[in-house]
Amino acid sequence: MKNRLEICGDWQYDSIENHIKLMDTFYQENPTGDVIFDFKKLNKIDSSGMIVIIRYINLFKTKHINPQLENLSEKHKNMLELYQTNYTHKDHLPTPPKTNLFEDVGTSAASTFQSFKNFLYFIGRILVMFLITLRHPSQIRFKATINQIDIAAIYIVPIIGLSLFLVGFVTAYQGADQLGKFGASIIVVEMSTMSMFREIAPFLAAVVVAGRSASSYTAQIGTMKITEEISAMKTMGLDIDRFLIIPRIVALIIVMPLIVFFADMAAMAGEMVIVKYHLNIPYTQFLERIYEYVEIRHILLGLCKAPLFGILIAIIGCYRGLQVQKGTDIGRYTTKSVVDAIFWLIIVNALISLLSIQLGF
Repeated sequence: MKNRLEICGDWQYDSIENHIKLMDTFYQENPTGDVIFDFKKLNKIDSSGMIVIIRYINLFKTKHINPQLENLSEKHKNMLELYQTNYTHKDHLPTPPKTNLFEDVGTSAASTFQSFKNFLYFIGRILVMFLITLRHPSQIRFKATINQIDIAAIYIVPIIGLSLFLVGFVTAYQGADQLGKFGASIIVVEMSTMSMFREIAPFLAAVVVAGRSASSYTAQIGTMKITEEISAMKTMGLDIDRFLIIPRIVALIIVMPLIVFFADMAAMAGEMVIVKYHLNIPYTQFLERIYEYVEIRHILLGLCKAPLFGILIAIIGCYRGLQVQKGTDIGRYTTKSVVDAIFWLIIVNALISLLSIQLGF
């Protein structure tokens, strides 16, 4: 019969394309009248096959035709009812309302403000917990802190050493080349060293640490949240801030001054090499000029920035990790943590530099 379709064989994902063509042809050939689906010869069917059948049943109903289902087993009938209950075709999904430019700007501004407010609340909460921990040192998890020091510092030292050596090398070379036009190439020793100690070395070291540690913290805490380890810790009455976040902050506070000092020395070594072979200034004279003209306050300023940079990197990395809700969020929030950390490092570094100039430090 023209209005009867036998549902036969296997209706599974790997063979569903041919069945869709068959159903489409049957639908086009039966614009009116009764329609019968005969399941007598059906062998196997999975979710994709059942959804195709439901889709065409709904299409016939739009033409006021209610298909009859014959020889449908109890198992397949239950399966059909289950999928019909939860089936929604994408054409039937509600379309989002159209918005204008002002509404989009307002929504974006409100969302940004709310996110910034949540971030400030998180910073306040962590700083309070950090101060409480300082008053009660016995609460510090020394083993976890040492482990975080190992993660944050040990493996990053070669990268920072090579990077800052090359930066110092290039900076001194460019400075000597430009100052040589005025016959003042020797000034490059104190000029490049002061800029390295005050600004370049601390900031670049912090950027490298942010790229490694902030992303690592976000991925670690995000994974723990997805696997419900954090929920389990809360259920056991453990304070997440004290057990997960404070050790990471303390670790970066400890290692960042050491990393910045190492970066200073690596940058100075690069300067020494280029000054020796480009300007023929011996190493002893290089060190004598640094001792004579470069004050200790320049290196102290960079070292004073380091703990603040460490706190900033750790807080942002942990904050983004706690925002993870599902597996696909890890990559997105890991990228956000690195970008946010570098952005705030730039702002904080600029503010400290302006303040130090105003104070004459």
